Amino acid sequence: MRIQAEHPDLRRQYEQIVASDARFGFFAQVWVQDSLHPQWQYILNADEQLLLRIPVVKKFGLSAHLQPLFIRALDITGSNHKEDLAALLVFLKKRNFLHLNISLPQGSQFPLATGKFQELQLGKPIDELRQGYSENVKRSLKKAKNLTLFTISFTEFHSFFTEQKGENLGNLNAAAWLRLRTLFANAHEKEQAFCVGVLSNTELLAVGLFFKFQQELYFMKGTLNAQGKEKGALVFLIDGVIEKHIDECTSLDFIGSNQESIAAFYRKFGAKDQTYGIIKGRIPLV
Repeated sequence: MRIQAEHPDLRRQYEQIVASDARFGFFAQVWVQDSLHPQWQYILNADEQLLLRIPVVKKFGLSAHLQPLFIRALDITGSNHKEDLAALLVFLKKRNFLHLNISLPQGSQFPLATGKFQELQLGKPIDELRQGYSENVKRSLKKAKNLTLFTISFTEFHSFFTEQKGENLGNLNAAAWLRLRTLFANAHEKEQAFCVGVLSNTELLAVGLFFKFQQELYFMKGTLNAQGKEKGALVFLIDGVIEKHIDECTSLDFIGSNQESIAAFYRKFGAKDQTYGIIKGRIPLV
């Protein structure tokens, strides 16, 4: 097993694998990954089978493999045989500077730390889906009857978000926002991204950023202000997006969160916890 620098043939091979298998979603696409991280490599097994596309960056003059911000987990593209996956995980753990999240096949039993996210299965009429909402969400929707959902630009989304959360929130610095803006612009050209806001009269109360790929909807980021909290604006926003896309999408992926308060909020819509593996090398750097 070895790591190979990217070249056109490997890149094309990866693209073909991802395009031919429905289990690979939005964040497995090359153009999405390239928007969020500039340099990638590939892990090949002894048979030259492509197993994984991994990010690489220079740290202290050495190569480090660190999970890019906004990509929850990387997808294994090669064999799903237990022995092959085990060998890949051993190989990754032996790297010096590595900290990656990996999507593992359902039912996999590997001794890994795990992260979680929430996913809501759609595929039913909106009234039936709403029956699965928590009582708290249902009460919020009743308070939100006079609100309006409308499309906004990324600039409006970013401005409102940073006004509420600050210019730097965790790893959300200027460079990270630029990468997200680039991804949004590239996805918007393909009609795979949109931002929405919630108005009360003329006041903006909440915003949300979504991606859409094939039959999957992804909720990337959202926030609200103090008046929005009083009026249930973020609940109204998520419910409104679900209603608009329920006939064309089979799931809403909330992308996160490992933060329990946020995860609990997503579960109130009926979303269920899903997990991914977290792999650290000898010197994870994070």
